[in-house]
Amino acid sequence: MNEVKAELNSRLNNGDVIVLALSGGPDSMCLIDLLLNIKKNIKIIAAHVNHNLREESINEALMVKDYCTNNNVIYEYMEIKEYKGNIENCAREKRYEFFEKLVEKYHAKYLLTAHHADDLMETMLMRLSRGVNLSSLKGFNLLTKRKNYYIYRPLIYVTKENIINYLDKRNIKYAVDKTNKEDAYTRNRFRKYMLPVLKKENKNIHKNFLKISEEINEYDNYIEKIVNNKIKEIYINKKINIVKLNKEEDLIRKKIIYSILKDIYKEN
Repeated sequence: MNEVKAELNSRLNNGDVIVLALSGGPDSMCLIDLLLNIKKNIKIIAAHVNHNLREESINEALMVKDYCTNNNVIYEYMEIKEYKGNIENCAREKRYEFFEKLVEKYHAKYLLTAHHADDLMETMLMRLSRGVNLSSLKGFNLLTKRKNYYIYRPLIYVTKENIINYLDKRNIKYAVDKTNKEDAYTRNRFRKYMLPVLKKENKNIHKNFLKISEEINEYDNYIEKIVNNKIKEIYINKKINIVKLNKEEDLIRKKIIYSILKDIYKEN
């Protein structure tokens, strides 16, 4: 955990206000303990979401609330009572709406989530298996810029095993979501069957995944800057200048067309 501690101490400043997505699971409980023990005077707002999908949910909410009370952490609670469409997507949308309201309410600089190295590997492998473009293969970053705050994932350097060992050594309680072991979910299958094989070949395989993700992100950002400059000359008043477009390299042409389609169709 030394790398995570060093990252937190170097990035966070005295007086910073942060919102932490605190589910009560091992990952987020590890993160809040680390935050409470860094050498910075920060204000932590713990945001807990009760998804109402499991019987244990209410007990987990009470556990998180008690932990926050005992550690002088501000506790914010939200309960999801109904879902529309895909449950997973709906839950994510409602969670982040809640988180962003708290960011605005407390004028927070960061929204911290407890995504870790295993999550990154699972995400990249899942996207690879589905068939994606290079940009989406990068997974997620340590920092993601939003309009007026950053999503910050400091546990990206450590594995689930590191997290559990840390919690056990410090005797920290955490909730266990039994659905995380069910084969019905794609991510669970990658977690149970794919990651152990990769880790057996190389115990530090998570570092390679992180490096690949970071490099893809660098390349993608570079290409995006080129495309953003080129598109101003090629796509004007909803019309494409075919002559100018055809002068560009294949990759740039594809990226420009993709950018135009994304602008038209948004997330559809």
